Amino acid sequence: MNTGLISVRYATALFDFAVETKSVERVYGEAKMLTHMFLKMGELRIVLDNPVLPQSEKRQLILNAAGGSTSKTFEHFTDLLLKNGRENQVQYIMLKYIDLYRKDKNILYGKLTTAFEVDKATEERLISLVTDKTGGTLELEKVLDPEILGGFMLEVEDVRWDASLSGQLTRIKNEYIERNRRIV
Repeated sequence: MNTGLISVRYATALFDFAVETKSVERVYGEAKMLTHMFLKMGELRIVLDNPVLPQSEKRQLILNAAGGSTSKTFEHFTDLLLKNGRENQVQYIMLKYIDLYRKDKNILYGKLTTAFEVDKATEERLISLVTDKTGGTLELEKVLDPEILGGFMLEVEDVRWDASLSGQLTRIKNEYIERNRRIV
């Protein structure tokens, strides 16, 4: 069966179950924490794929990675995953759940990359500009990258605005290269 199809079905089932149990927001937080742990510790996936590790230890590992004190909804769902042998799909399922939650709540995900820390007023102004244009709310991840030299890069869903100094220098360089090609 297709990995994408499995994650969509399980994530949809989890979302529906969370709606029934009125724990959608809490499960969303647990899903974000778990996906963050997968990014932070790549070994987590390897450990969950280990067929020798007992299910009870896999269960405890998933629940701890999701924040420790998890909701009953998340615990029941984890038990279902382990019963069906889908623990190797948990990262994809959580990512899809996050997508479903954001779509349901009209939340856009954005990533702001700057060379230096941005003050709160500038961040709020940027968020309000995006939310005014889109009509939704914006969940913003801030990343510091000194390699962009100055300015910022903002990615919201599939749109990217590059107002970085390094981006401007690259565009100028490419312009000069193109002009020199025409001369020769």
